[in-house]
Amino acid sequence: MSLTMCRVCANPLSQPDFDRPAPAQSSIRTVLPVATQVYVCRMCGHVQSPDLPALKDFYDTQYRISLDVDGHDQLYENAAGEQVFRTQYQAEIIGRLDVPQGARVLDFGAGKATTLQRFADLRPDVDAHVFDVSSDYVDHWNTWVQPGNQATYTLPEEWVGRFDFITAHFVLEHVAAPVEVLESLARALAPGGRVFFSVPNVETNTGDLLVVDHLSHFTRPSLERFLARAGLLAERIDEDLFHGAFVVVARSGENQPVTQPNPSHLTDVLVRWQALLDNLATRKLEGPVAIYGAGFYGSVIATCLAGQASIFLDQNPYLQGSTHLDLPVGHPGACPKDVRTVVVGLNPARAHEILGDGSPWLPEGADLLFLDALA
Repeated sequence: MSLTMCRVCANPLSQPDFDRPAPAQSSIRTVLPVATQVYVCRMCGHVQSPDLPALKDFYDTQYRISLDVDGHDQLYENAAGEQVFRTQYQAEIIGRLDVPQGARVLDFGAGKATTLQRFADLRPDVDAHVFDVSSDYVDHWNTWVQPGNQATYTLPEEWVGRFDFITAHFVLEHVAAPVEVLESLARALAPGGRVFFSVPNVETNTGDLLVVDHLSHFTRPSLERFLARAGLLAERIDEDLFHGAFVVVARSGENQPVTQPNPSHLTDVLVRWQALLDNLATRKLEGPVAIYGAGFYGSVIATCLAGQASIFLDQNPYLQGSTHLDLPVGHPGACPKDVRTVVVGLNPARAHEILGDGSPWLPEGADLLFLDALA
């Protein structure tokens, strides 16, 4: 049996703290025929999952985020009747960070680079560059990024020391060697340059533990050690700016402070998730059954229910009218009147805040089933 090493501190890891047989769920809502395994590092508090089979091919040819529908985006917030989409909000965050006039900006792991495109619309003075480990996005880049400012698969040597600002939006949790990747971004910084990145916060979005293509699940202690190993010093590590995520701004520097980890808390969380999924997989719900949320949490629920659900309900207009896991996706306001149970497929930490104890679209006599009631 090969030895598993912590991706952040290189401490040897023993048996997985969570081990659930296939199928598993990816971050783009696809079902993969692999087990879900999770390891907690007792040394630095990092949490990680094994590499996917054929990892490079997965991101090169299968991870086609937002390419299927022109203008597709993920719904970040739906408050007071106003919908805010993820790339829009990310661009707003960058706009608050005092990016220098005429800055050379790199979007690392860019995908379609919609966030950078939105920012460049607001700041046409910036010199936009894009990078990804897939060539699938090149046609889209060509509509607005100079060919010399594009790169795929490997960062060009001439980009070392080039950038005033580098962004990586929900990228570093996907890579097999995160320290090595962050070191390469540090090398690409110009003097005084900064790295901005966001990663899921496993403490406030515990379902991230089940995302099989998230090879790293960051805690604050492991994130601080991650920065230190890459030779970076945090200007800020914000846990409130983006729901369920850490937002980090860092520059080259030493002596990054580190927090003591609490690995027992994380193993307790994994035990609760195991119990919740077992409960859901063996429970017979009063039907017809709908699932509120066609994102990651809703996908996990649909897989556990094994045919009990008949429809997804989702506020995202880009998902409405589509089919996901062989189920239709509709607007909550069009929930069938005969539905008896609606399972809430949202982050349990925010689900009650978002939905409360009821909603005007909920059919008379139907029950909302929140995930935290199953743990």
